[in-house]
Amino acid sequence: MTMKFKFALPLMCSVLSLALPSAYGKWIWSRETGWMESPSAAITTLEQRYKYALSLLVEQKYTIAIKEFELIIRDAADSQYAEASQINIGRAYFLNHDFKRALRAYEKVLEKYPGTKRTEEVFEREYQVGVAQMETDEDAAIDVFEKIIEKHPLGPVAPDAQIKIADCYFKLSQYEESLDAYEKFLENYPKSEWVPYVQYQIPLTKVYHEKQQERNYGLLISAREGFEEYLVSNPQGIHTEDAKKMIQEIRIIEAEREYNIGEFYLRQKKPVSAAMYFEYVKADFPDTIWAERANERIEFLRMIEAIK
Repeated sequence: MTMKFKFALPLMCSVLSLALPSAYGKWIWSRETGWMESPSAAITTLEQRYKYALSLLVEQKYTIAIKEFELIIRDAADSQYAEASQINIGRAYFLNHDFKRALRAYEKVLEKYPGTKRTEEVFEREYQVGVAQMETDEDAAIDVFEKIIEKHPLGPVAPDAQIKIADCYFKLSQYEESLDAYEKFLENYPKSEWVPYVQYQIPLTKVYHEKQQERNYGLLISAREGFEEYLVSNPQGIHTEDAKKMIQEIRIIEAEREYNIGEFYLRQKKPVSAAMYFEYVKADFPDTIWAERANERIEFLRMIEAIK
């Protein structure tokens, strides 16, 4: 009997320890509270309830955490923890990749607590939802960014939201809409730190738009001029080398176009007009292969005495 009792006691202790909730007795970290010990079973105060809900959020138990935050809002709607709980409901949905419910939760913060000191934080969190949606649903992301600008046009994330709208359209190959969005950014936020980025993106978007239309030379020339303006405004910019390469590529296309016009006049038996275009290619695009070919044509025309 004595031996059995000695073995039964530790076994009973082990069973009891397994029965305790896993969150209890742990130290966890939260941005709001720093390192803290998970609440014990005796949760008596509102602060303890809130910290317990936070601990569930940190431990990625999102569904349970949301329920705990909702109970706090229900039982203590006028407390300082109610608003924070509503924001954390949005965080829980966001971390669980349920972006639609996350947005609804954040919108509820603005509806229930108009003029809250945490308005900018809420819009920042909504912006992060939009950024996350850009990976799979650009249209939904655009809707998020547009609502942020509509409700808080002078807020700190409004310029970023406007850029993301343009980036979304660019990603969707809707270049005309992308151009409009980038230009609207320059119009509304001319002092933003993102201006150099947009100054580069505008001509780049024109290049891609031109490719859709198959040789819209007006767009190409406008794009080249845009890259040149970027280099003047941002001589040490991070896109400097890319801008130079794009300018060179566009110049080659322009040179080819002018050379082909010269060839067209040759076929029309108008050597003088043809020579005029070949000379233009030589003078304005000397660093391209088309300048070499234009020079060969001019020498040929002189050889057969078609021009002086």
